[in-house]
Parts: sequence; C-alpha cells; structure tokens
Amino acid sequence: MVTSGEETYDGVPVVELPIIDVDVPAPTHLRRSLCHAGEDDIDPVWAVEAALDQRALIARDPASRTGEAIRIVGFSPGAARVLVAVLLPEDHPPTGSRHVVTAWPANRRLRGAYAEGDDKGDLT
Repeated sequence: MVTSGEETYDGVPVVELPIIDVDVPAPTHLRRSLCHAGEDDIDPVWAVEAALDQRALIARDPASRTGEAIRIVGFSPGAARVLVAVLLPEDHPPTGSRHVVTAWPANRRLRGAYAEGDDKGDLT
C-alpha cells in the first residue's frame, strides 16, 4: 500500500499498518442507492477486494468522527473499478482485522492518484 508523508496511526506509519483480514459486518452501509438516487450499490466482496489491494493507497480518514478510521483507495476486480473503502479496526490497538464501514466509487482524481501510485496524502 502507498501513502506519503509521515502520517502515523497509534505511532505506526500508516503505510505499515497491517490489513490482513477484512469483513463487512453491516452491508446496508454499502447500499448507496438508499441514500443517493441513481447511485450504484457496492457489493461487499468488491469493498473487501479494494481494501486488500496490494497497490492500494492508504491514509487516515479525514472524515472519521473517532479518528480510528482509515481510508483505502484500491482496485476491485469484481467491480472492475477503483473504489474508496473506509475501514475501522476490530481491536485497539489495531492488529490486522478491520471492518468496512462504507465504500463508494473513486472519483477521477483518486483514480488518477491510484494509477500513479501516489496519493500525495489526500484521499478525500
């Protein structure tokens, strides 16, 4: 995974955070069509694929209310597109198990950052 700068999470560089096991405990949060008319729903498998992408970009989630969420920009082969996934750790301090709390299709800027492999520290 790629990130820039010296961004840390509990003293660990964000790029070194273990992301080993990912699940989707509340798939309703991936049903974008419920909140956004005309939006495509994200299949839970797609969100997990994006979260586990070895080329994914990773950063702390700037919209996190608790400060514990991370944001991943990764490719989902099932969706055949780049997605943004927001993950929370299962344990604290984080081990490697994480839960997808939401996901959505990446915008043009984030798709470009993913293609270049450099997020410049801003995954919003």
